Amino acid sequence: MHHKKYETRQQSTSISISTSHHYRLATRSSILKLNKAIKVKRLIKSSTLRNDENRLTNKRTSECYQHSTPLTTGNIALFAQNTQSSSPLYINRRRQTHLGNMTSYSALKRKAQRSDISSSISRFQVNLEHVLGFTSISNSVVGQDHSTIAYAAGSTAVLYDINTQKQDFIINTARKAITSLSLSPDGRYLATGECGHDPKVRVWDLTGDKTVCIELGDHKFAIDSVCFSPNVDRLVSIGSLHDGNIYVWSWQEKKKLASNKCTCSIRRIAFAEDGSYFVTVGNRHVKFWYLISTASLEVVPLRGRYAILAERKDNLFTDVVCGRGDCAGMTYVITANGLICQFDEHRQLRGERDLQEKANCLAIGDVYLVVGCAKGAVYIFSPQTLEYVMSIPLPHYLGVDIGFITSIDQMTYSQQQNMCFPDTIAVCLDEDKSVLTCFYNDHSFYIWDIKNERSIKKRDSYMYHSGCGWGIETYSRTSTSPSILRHLTCITCSSDNTIRFWSLNNGEADSYFAPSPAANIFSRQLMKVVYLDEDYSKLCDSQTIQERPEFVPKVGGRCMKMAPDGLSLAIGDRNGNIRIFDMQTFKQIALVEAHDSEVLSVDYGQSSGMNVTFLASSSRDRFVHIFDASKDYQLVATLDDHSAAITAVRFTFSSVTSNLQLITCSADKSLIFRSISKNENGKYQCIRSNNIVEKQTFYDLAIDHSRELVNTACQDRMIRVYNTQDGKRVRTCKGSMSDDTGYLIKIDIDTSGRYLATSCSNKCVYIWDTVTTECVASLCGHSEIVTDIKFSHDGHHLYTISGDSCIFVWNIAELAIVPTTCRLPSVPLAKSNELEITEVEETISQVQF
Repeated sequence: MHHKKYETRQQSTSISISTSHHYRLATRSSILKLNKAIKVKRLIKSSTLRNDENRLTNKRTSECYQHSTPLTTGNIALFAQNTQSSSPLYINRRRQTHLGNMTSYSALKRKAQRSDISSSISRFQVNLEHVLGFTSISNSVVGQDHSTIAYAAGSTAVLYDINTQKQDFIINTARKAITSLSLSPDGRYLATGECGHDPKVRVWDLTGDKTVCIELGDHKFAIDSVCFSPNVDRLVSIGSLHDGNIYVWSWQEKKKLASNKCTCSIRRIAFAEDGSYFVTVGNRHVKFWYLISTASLEVVPLRGRYAILAERKDNLFTDVVCGRGDCAGMTYVITANGLICQFDEHRQLRGERDLQEKANCLAIGDVYLVVGCAKGAVYIFSPQTLEYVMSIPLPHYLGVDIGFITSIDQMTYSQQQNMCFPDTIAVCLDEDKSVLTCFYNDHSFYIWDIKNERSIKKRDSYMYHSGCGWGIETYSRTSTSPSILRHLTCITCSSDNTIRFWSLNNGEADSYFAPSPAANIFSRQLMKVVYLDEDYSKLCDSQTIQERPEFVPKVGGRCMKMAPDGLSLAIGDRNGNIRIFDMQTFKQIALVEAHDSEVLSVDYGQSSGMNVTFLASSSRDRFVHIFDASKDYQLVATLDDHSAAITAVRFTFSSVTSNLQLITCSADKSLIFRSISKNENGKYQCIRSNNIVEKQTFYDLAIDHSRELVNTACQDRMIRVYNTQDGKRVRTCKGSMSDDTGYLIKIDIDTSGRYLATSCSNKCVYIWDTVTTECVASLCGHSEIVTDIKFSHDGHHLYTISGDSCIFVWNIAELAIVPTTCRLPSVPLAKSNELEITEVEETISQVQF
């Protein structure tokens, strides 16, 4: 065979092709032993070369290694990126021939296990930078110690510093929603309770390693309340109604000291100042529980006595606090209909006050007793006499135009019949700093300065989504962007019927852009709120309602896309309509009743050759509609090629045909490529070029425009990549590090094409290197599935939004600075059917065939 090395191109084309194919067949089927590595030159078509290169490099790019690394507080120390120094064409021929075509998950898993390739490891960090939202629904899920406010955001506990206005985070890696939390009186420890199967009480040391926690078990269902004792050595946890257990823990020893059962749902727990007893309240329930010191190694029964309620026993008691200072020994409870009851240490009723309006929560200090009520009302009383002291100003009204009110003086509203306010669901009081924090059921919270009773000032406030988040759209700022948009970062839509425009660039020094306009008085991070409906009842969280309606209508935006010029925003809602908004005025300029079911995807496509801008939409009704955006969104075409819900629609430009392409994927397991052109009659025509059918459902797709690749998120947790020109599959790799059941939901690619992000039904988000196909980051913190993910245009941030209504902003700047010189160059396709001869030199190792 040595003479084959000196074969020349004078051989005929047919001979070259035959030799090439004969060589491949021989190496696959015949038994041939090579004593040493040799080099062979072969002449093939460029398209064959491209397929072989992708096949040969698949060995390197399809291996995913899982590196389990603990999650830090807001700093998620992440996974390793493996690189190989060998050339992609320096291969083991038999091994590659056998494994190169593997596409199943089990095959890739076996392949990764057999891999013995040495790799150099470099670590990256992805920091959780902002959390926009919270999931706390009562005083059981908020806490305050001096300048730190703790509240829940999915499976993440947010620690907000009032003085610095910065956030810190505790992430529950179990991905279970936090249903209760408690800050220790010394501010050092945080205890959290969760829901789901086999829930745990977790205790975190806020001054130490926040990746380590103490776990306390034995609850079977959700944990509704946790509370530290005043001397911090004891911790009480209370299960939900179906659990019914009350446990007292010596948490540092992981030892259960006492327990008892409760047959009603407990809403709140509070410790007496001396720690000798604690009080629980619920439906027709006010009970005092007494702690007895014992040296017994066995768990002792917890002794409790009911308060003497007399004719008040039929009330729903929503909150409880124990007195301090001069009022030590007193216990204060509030009923749902606004009755404040004062009990002494002997459980006797000492006093009461009827507010004659619905009440939800309490907070107490040495001087003040704070009561949070419905419709935004917050009253402060004297704990000794229950006399009225002052009221806190009302928050914003539901449906407020935050750009219209520019001064705190305008928050003194006149009483109008059509003006509604959110309910106060939680209050926290710090008398030392004269700071009161109020949480409302439209997912907003205010921080008030109450030092001067006659002039109460608002220190800060935030407004978040209150319903399931569905979509994110990032905004690319340029020198020609309108001044009102130059500080816009991202746009989100939710089932609360709002579209929110966020600016997360406060404090940035950027002379390229105009100075930041004065922030609105309601939220420094929120630029604008657009309401899709005048029914503002959806703004209030339904989780606070005990009895939910059986039928919940579909409302709110489902998907979004910014126009190429950045001046229009298309929103597909859950009723099948497409709304077009002007980005300069934030007004709706068009409404298209396009579909019979919710719109799952929209996308803009621009063709300079045809001088047209299209808008395409897809829905559960199995139709794709194409509109001409330059002609008032007139309908151009309707496509009905799919037989199931169409999950994604994307435009791209073909460098070969110079035509606009439309790519759609569907639950019918098909991926369809179409070419859009204009015929001789001046009418647009959509010609199907490729129709790909797989065994798995496609849930989303993202296009790498620079390399002309389509990345799809599939039901079997795999990422399948196709070429946009011929529709051939380029590679298949893992899209989730989870080996259990689940599926990929969303996929996005950064502007450089280096990194892919996928969201999985296990509530995790993964970031993948497209060069090595390895997972470089695994992110968690949401308590519901992540419904959308987007990279920022500068590649420094990743935005995630979830069904828990929260938006997480991840800092991935460390990934953005990774050099891209090792990227595999894309091989261009031949633009004609003519035979194009390419010479490739392969090295064959010593193996048996």
